[in-house]
Amino acid sequence: MKKINIIEKIKEHKKLIYVILIIIILAIIKQLLLYNYPIMAFIGATSDDVLMVKLAKNILSGNWLGKYNYNTLMKGPVFPMILALLKQMNLSYIGSITFLYTISCIIFMIAIRKKVKNNIWFIIIYVALLFNPIMYTKEILQRVYRNSLIPSFALLIIGSYIAIFLRRDKKIRYLIPWIIIQSISLSAFYYTREDSMWIVPFIIFMTICTIIAKVIKEKKINFELISKTFILFIPIITLMIFGNWIANQNLKYYGLKTKNVLTDSSFSDAMRAMYTVRPMKYIDAVSITTEKIDRMASVSKSFNAITPKLKEYASNYGAIDRNPGDGEIEDGWILWALRSAVFDSGCDTLLKEDEAYRKIAIELNQAMEDGLLEKEISMPSAMMSPFRASYIPTLIKSFIKSVIYISSYDGIVVTSTDASETDPKYFEGVKEFEDITNDRAIFPDNAVDNNGNKLSELEGQQEYINSLNMQTNILKILQKIYTFTGIPLLILGLISYIIITVLNIKKLLKRNYEDLEDWIIFSGILGAIFTLIFGIAYNHTATVYSIVCLYLCGAYPLYVAFSNICMYNMFEKIKCRRKINK
Repeated sequence: MKKINIIEKIKEHKKLIYVILIIIILAIIKQLLLYNYPIMAFIGATSDDVLMVKLAKNILSGNWLGKYNYNTLMKGPVFPMILALLKQMNLSYIGSITFLYTISCIIFMIAIRKKVKNNIWFIIIYVALLFNPIMYTKEILQRVYRNSLIPSFALLIIGSYIAIFLRRDKKIRYLIPWIIIQSISLSAFYYTREDSMWIVPFIIFMTICTIIAKVIKEKKINFELISKTFILFIPIITLMIFGNWIANQNLKYYGLKTKNVLTDSSFSDAMRAMYTVRPMKYIDAVSITTEKIDRMASVSKSFNAITPKLKEYASNYGAIDRNPGDGEIEDGWILWALRSAVFDSGCDTLLKEDEAYRKIAIELNQAMEDGLLEKEISMPSAMMSPFRASYIPTLIKSFIKSVIYISSYDGIVVTSTDASETDPKYFEGVKEFEDITNDRAIFPDNAVDNNGNKLSELEGQQEYINSLNMQTNILKILQKIYTFTGIPLLILGLISYIIITVLNIKKLLKRNYEDLEDWIIFSGILGAIFTLIFGIAYNHTATVYSIVCLYLCGAYPLYVAFSNICMYNMFEKIKCRRKINK
């Protein structure tokens, strides 16, 4: 009897079993395509890739983030924590990041299964997400840097919130796995980068929609409504607990309870005060001009103390801005110049530097109150340059440019042969990258060690590169397919969304809410993409060149998901209308 039941169930769910097998096979293929792929060791990125490796090594030594420096707490600790964990488990960095993204794609597809019931479309969307070139471009996957986590976490957060919204009427035990995914992915995402706020509007929107939908259904306050409302806030509570743990670690090792010095210390007060001082002359992307530095130094004793070092560092960073040689420094670099200047002016501990920034903020704000310095409106975030009306045309152009950049896959580079470093003095650093990642890097053919001998890592390197040729060629073909179809996919997705929106408005006017759920999901994803792109476009306009896949990487899988799901929804509506007409 049991055997018969099993056979009958297999027959009943035969199509679903085929879908699951296809998903698994494709996941294995993706993993094999990037098996044994080389890392890119950017030794020159001392405040980025090199910093992540350094922090990970300190974590492994049991010394938290190591000896304090001006950039120790400028970036979230999640990536070095994960890097240290992978090293401890002797796992490949490339393989692990690829696997994480694959799992994220699968979880996202499970989340939206209720809205994509057609198996062919389901597989198409999964394939489009799984083989997205953002997860095998050298800037994201091969660099040992935190942005490699963002596409995965973005999919997990978006998918889990959609899953809860769609399953809001199910029993709590069915929601718990999604709450766990929400809690882990949100906490990890939020403390990976400091600009993670772009996901917050989506979370607020989906949470509100879920609560309203439950209130409308229940029509009265009862235990189910209260309990389900409570569990919606568990990810936020988890986020706060994790943030408090990070802050306590920093208190223990550095003497100040802070999660991140850029957003949670007196540094942000000092930056806001500096941005609030009105400059005598407006320069594109420069809010803290040299003349403003001199005026601030004349009214603030604490600021005057670090001014010589600030001008020294400003001249160095000014050489890499959009107008090198003008003596000014773009807003994207000023915070680095300021932090370096304060640290090298004798404030070589977290407590000392925090006190210096506190005094600078107090003195500058007092000078503005006394009329010694003129004041202007600053942005809500101390890390954002003050808004200027003159930015609007450029901001619009930057936004459009960012959209095209993403959908055309401009900037995606697929390679397995680029040497990590060509300067012999950095070869030891490259080896450190290899050691922490359990992956291989490519050295130049003429690489020699300190004694002038051929580097031992070159033994068998050409054979290693040759062994990757087939994988790389397949990845490049995939990249070309995405490049060719990217913009048409975006256009079709947006057209589908506009039509869906118009149809929904017509139905809502007739008090027909049957398609509102779909529209909420599409709008939530689109809103998250818009928030990220707008933030990058503003940063590009007001600070430094920012339209690069490194900063936009979170949008790539979301744009693919949005466009494909909208197209599927339109496909279903057309099919349904044809049946009615027949």
